[in-house]
Amino acid sequence: MAFDPSFFEQQRRNLFNQYGQQAALNAYQRYLAETRGQRPITQLEEAAFGTTPGGGLGQVPKLTSSYARRGLQGQNVRSGIYDQALQSYAKNRARDIGYAREDLAGTSRGYNLADTQGLANYQEGLKDLESDKARQIASDAQALLQLR
Repeated sequence: MAFDPSFFEQQRRNLFNQYGQQAALNAYQRYLAETRGQRPITQLEEAAFGTTPGGGLGQVPKLTSSYARRGLQGQNVRSGIYDQALQSYAKNRARDIGYAREDLAGTSRGYNLADTQGLANYQEGLKDLESDKARQIASDAQALLQLR
């Protein structure tokens, strides 16, 4: 069999197309995951200001307004219950936002790993293709030498 470079070029193009498709799919999945991961962070951050869908910033925070209605917070009022509730709320909010950000970062690391693995597979495929090409050339050369 004579060496046919078009056969190897076709395999190389197919390998490149496969890598490109996988990279594009991974990029789109990363975008969707980042959007999903950002939602809980945004909701937690907005919840501190008492915002509601369709509402705006500048509202009295839900937490403080409920204590004011019960007479536990306000001008010239110092309540240990209110202080404890604010501290607990702040700790829980910081913890929840931290967890949400860690989840988002973990998801991003997963997609980065998929990118790296895809590139490594593509490069390995190219090496295998070049190796096959070199073997074919060597085999053809051996056949030509035997014809002498």
